[in-house]
Amino acid sequence: MERSQGSRKGSVAELRTGDSGWKSIRKGHSANITDERTKIMEQILADYLDICLRFRKKYLSKPERKPRHILLMKWANTPYVDGNLTIPDLYKFWDCNRDISYNKVFVGKVIVPAVRDDRKNGSIEGLKFLFYCLRGRDSFSYRSSDNPLSIYCDADGYEYSPLELADMVLEKEPEDEDVLKVKYFIGKEILWYSIHEIPSGILSGGDGASIPDMLNSVDRFQNLSDKLKIDDDEILISDCRQFYVAYGAYL
Repeated sequence: MERSQGSRKGSVAELRTGDSGWKSIRKGHSANITDERTKIMEQILADYLDICLRFRKKYLSKPERKPRHILLMKWANTPYVDGNLTIPDLYKFWDCNRDISYNKVFVGKVIVPAVRDDRKNGSIEGLKFLFYCLRGRDSFSYRSSDNPLSIYCDADGYEYSPLELADMVLEKEPEDEDVLKVKYFIGKEILWYSIHEIPSGILSGGDGASIPDMLNSVDRFQNLSDKLKIDDDEILISDCRQFYVAYGAYL
């Protein structure tokens, strides 16, 4: 049975795996924690879980969403300690609690600062984690502005787009499937939209100079589709090539 507001039972350390999907963030390593900073950083996660346990995991009613939002914003604005969680810390927590961590407040408070720190150290592990967060999600999630990758880009004022961050990772690890899938789903959306908006392109006075680049983008998408062994893109690829050529001839 899912927990509803006011039905908390036990401490965070007592959380266990079950139908509800909750797990303790302290299992297996809490007894060895001696560093005070580590304890405080872990408390950030414990406090977040404590809030989540007061409510059902999904399908919250409006009367439930408001108090949950108030508690989450109070948590987000609470100062804990200088420094941020490490990327391995994030993987541990995410793997145990991914259903409740796919949340803009959590991403902004915990994930964004950790990834920034990781990038400052010249690592791509934080970026890889952002792409990992999308693993197992539906295609819409890859394009949503509410996914962890997009939230990170927005927090940094879109200094880099999701596709540019993907290229940063692929430059060093070209076979990373999590990253390739993000490029695939975003690329597919771009191609579909370009066909849908061809009439507006004509009306806005396009000169056809970009047609070769558009055709090259179709080739890149096909290569990506083949690499991921996705076999339902033939119609989209064919339509794009046909319409792009016709668009250039018309102009």
